[in-house]
Amino acid sequence: MDVSGYIILAIALIDGLLFGLAIKKGIVSAILLIIAFVLASYAGLSFVPNVSFSKIYTYAKTFFIDNISKAPGLVSLGHVGSITLVLVLFLVGLGVGIWKG
Repeated sequence: MDVSGYIILAIALIDGLLFGLAIKKGIVSAILLIIAFVLASYAGLSFVPNVSFSKIYTYAKTFFIDNISKAPGLVSLGHVGSITLVLVLFLVGLGVGIWKG
């Protein structure tokens, strides 16, 4: 029995919950991040060396394109149905995370 489809659905829900909690706590995180950047620049440290927006975008695009073709096989609802189900579970998790966070 292949359970990878169920694992993807559970991960989508958990990921939504974590994003919701992060959004709820985002203001405090942003303030602490600004303080960390100021302290790091005062000490002469750089945050992340050799990382640019174009590198991150290229990696994310390649990762998404390579893995989107696997979605219909994991959940037997077809391509649009499986992506919609994962998106709905993510949004439910996001809402619960923001509400209860």
